Amino acid sequence: MAPAHAQQRVVVGLPSPWNVQFALFTFGEQLGFFREEGMVLERVGVTGSAVLLPQIAAGQVQFGYANPDLAIIALARGEPMPVRFFMNWLRSQTFEFVVPEASPIGSLADLKGKKLGVGALTWGNLPLSRAMLASQGVTWQRDVEVLPVGLGAAAWRRMQTGEVDALNLFVGEHLRMELAGIKIRRLPMPEAFRTLFSNGWVASEATLRDNPRLAVGFGRALVKSWIACKANPEACARSWWAAVPSSRPPAGQEAAELATQSRIVMTDRVQIDDFAAGSAPVYGQFPDGSWQRLIDVMRSEGQIQRSDLDLARLMTGELLADINRGIDPAAIEATAKAAR
Repeated sequence: MAPAHAQQRVVVGLPSPWNVQFALFTFGEQLGFFREEGMVLERVGVTGSAVLLPQIAAGQVQFGYANPDLAIIALARGEPMPVRFFMNWLRSQTFEFVVPEASPIGSLADLKGKKLGVGALTWGNLPLSRAMLASQGVTWQRDVEVLPVGLGAAAWRRMQTGEVDALNLFVGEHLRMELAGIKIRRLPMPEAFRTLFSNGWVASEATLRDNPRLAVGFGRALVKSWIACKANPEACARSWWAAVPSSRPPAGQEAAELATQSRIVMTDRVQIDDFAAGSAPVYGQFPDGSWQRLIDVMRSEGQIQRSDLDLARLMTGELLADINRGIDPAAIEATAKAAR
């Protein structure tokens, strides 16, 4: 374990507010995984990848959780961002289109003439959402009006009252809607988009060049935290309550809330663990050809004008072997199951 004086402050950024869905971080802190790598985390949340990526480039945030779309668009314009995706996280798409269960809307094509709510107009998934709609003959802000609605109950209410006809948010937000008793229906996603990776972890070129050990340590602690959270989702959720006391449910409601929130911490399990059957998982790995496939889709749907991009300006897989080396899932699971 790293000595106390060796601990480095590391800022970790999300493109949305932090919540119990990311309790793997607080559980990893509780179990000492980040401390063992010599780091103390500071959590920041902003409004979309368009806000987060410049902060990573400037070194204000060491590691950020972002969509790749905006970095691809910048490179295609000849304005590459000085950042790299060094670790994949969601291996398949996490953003969905949902409507009220009783809505007559049955497909993306049916959104013509409708209103669509998105978290914010700076969210990094929007180029791909535009491309999905374009593939079904729906032009963004011409055939469908797109409105920023935020997150949480206020956003859900705007769909319930008909102010917007559909929402384009992420899996975890839609699960929270369902757990709150709101009946929704997911619109079918074109297969070419469903299997595209979504969010990954990004660092500045300077961090990856000058301090690759920091990125390896962050990635290793993150993977351990995820394995631990899967082994004991309830303790994982409770670690969030301990770290953020204002999130603790009122007395008498803890048992019911724990059942709900332990489901929320597992929201992205399908996307994170979307490895080929029978293969040993390599956390952080991008599926073969996935970057070029994403670029080709964005080019075919008019989001970018060229597809001959230098992938080395967008991502690196050089740290993955070190990130995954020496991780003992059985030992991590045993430690996690003993936690309370």
